[in-house]
Amino acid sequence: MTQQFELSEKSELSLEEKEHHLIRMAELTDDPAYMLALIDIYLTEQWQPQQLWHWLNKLLARDYLPAYLVLAQLYLSGNTVELDLDKAAEIFGQLIERYSQGENTEANHHQLAFCHLSLARISHTQHHTAPMLMHYFYALQFDSVEAAEDLAAIFSLDMAKNSQQTDSLVILQCVFLTLSAVFLQQQSDDNNDEQQQQILLHRYAERKGQIQENITRYQLTASQRDDIRQRVRLWNEGEHQALMEDVVSYINS
Repeated sequence: MTQQFELSEKSELSLEEKEHHLIRMAELTDDPAYMLALIDIYLTEQWQPQQLWHWLNKLLARDYLPAYLVLAQLYLSGNTVELDLDKAAEIFGQLIERYSQGENTEANHHQLAFCHLSLARISHTQHHTAPMLMHYFYALQFDSVEAAEDLAAIFSLDMAKNSQQTDSLVILQCVFLTLSAVFLQQQSDDNNDEQQQQILLHRYAERKGQIQENITRYQLTASQRDDIRQRVRLWNEGEHQALMEDVVSYINS
């Protein structure tokens, strides 16, 4: 029986059976994938901190990078440890450095996006604007839907103090919502799970609806809509600097 079959088979088991199955496979194969699956169970389905740390420490002792992602999230949430944003940020920073090493960094895009997103959110919480934007834009370069949606929320129209700022904000928000929609469509196209595809497409439709609502509510002109499309096009073509400068320009205005 292959590992892939073993892992998929457990979804048909009860929670207790799944746990016993994963423990048996972890002990039999010493495969970190089973240990990580156990950690996930103890975090999300069956709260057992002692067992969580038993398996997490095993993976940390092997210097298994995904285990450090779990550790950083524990410090970030204060789950089973004292909340420590600086410690979480330190681990995420180390992970970015390590996941960026080697020639095949493309395989680590998801992990890099998550680390940059997490650092952006930590910086946002700590009101550190420059590193927040830096990490959000790094995450965007890895097609992070969450980064695009966070930025759309950050550049809320509620921030506007005058009509000029409203015009700038609605364009920025529509750009980030459009990027979110683009990334969601890409994920849907790349996903073979029909149910997951439907979820992604539903979120895609929601983003498109938000964009249209902004266009209607703020009566965006044809020129402004072209401006949004131009910014998105430049980003998708790898010309990231223009959007970064737009954001910095707004913040400094």
